[in-house]
Amino acid sequence: MNSLHYIAWIKAKLALLKQRSRHEFIPTAEDLMKSPISINENSTIYTAADEILTRDISGLIIQLSQPRHLSQKGIAEALLTEEKSIKDIPAISKTRDLTLVDRFAPVSNCAEQMLKLRINALGVKDNNHLIGIITKHDIVKYFEQNMVDETKLSEIMSVGSFFVPEETSLYDSLHKMLDSGISRLLVKDSTGTPVGIVTYKSFLKTAMYHTNQSRAETFAKGFGRTYKIGQIMTRQIISVSINTSIAKVAKILIDYRVHGVAVTHKQRIVGFVTEKDITRQLAKLS
Repeated sequence: MNSLHYIAWIKAKLALLKQRSRHEFIPTAEDLMKSPISINENSTIYTAADEILTRDISGLIIQLSQPRHLSQKGIAEALLTEEKSIKDIPAISKTRDLTLVDRFAPVSNCAEQMLKLRINALGVKDNNHLIGIITKHDIVKYFEQNMVDETKLSEIMSVGSFFVPEETSLYDSLHKMLDSGISRLLVKDSTGTPVGIVTYKSFLKTAMYHTNQSRAETFAKGFGRTYKIGQIMTRQIISVSINTSIAKVAKILIDYRVHGVAVTHKQRIVGFVTEKDITRQLAKLS
């Protein structure tokens, strides 16, 4: 083999190796998935909420011929619409079909699917059998570890009506969250200063507490109407400067196990960056 042929052969080998490398390292659902956490099909909303809070997870699976998914939002909807104890509400009544993707589905496709269907979790299948689950939290973790992005937070953050006065009832606050399609609310005092935050988890904890005090207590007709949002809010508001990198925000979400952070500019909260925003950014970059 003369020198020209040798150089051509080397270049061809390098090109083939690069092609194989790109193919072999495309991240897939299988790379990110975790084992699904399931509850019995006869479980109640009370049991589901207890499991979610104990394990600090966003949702649960009910294993049927078509797997069902119960999210924190689903439980919150039950609080608002059901006029009975959460110990008497079947968990399966607030579930939805778990959307399944193939284990070899690229992570970017998974992100696009979550955004398109407005869901927080996907089941991962192999030959139509559920083998794992992937959530927006997993997407964010992948983003933090693998993506380089110089996009400004102002370009991806969510803005809108995410404030309520601290004297607002739990019922009205939760109603606003569900109507607005948001998963957190900032709480303001009488001067308009942000003093706390509530998420779906805040309502789950409160519902569990009151149900343990009295099974007859209901959110829709009882404590949800009489208790104020300021009584259940978390006073620590995790925030970042508008100049913070997206990767750093992703790391904060992972480290603190939260689904969103407030964005500040000149000591004023101007928006939120959530797992949904970072999922959208990953889908856009891929």
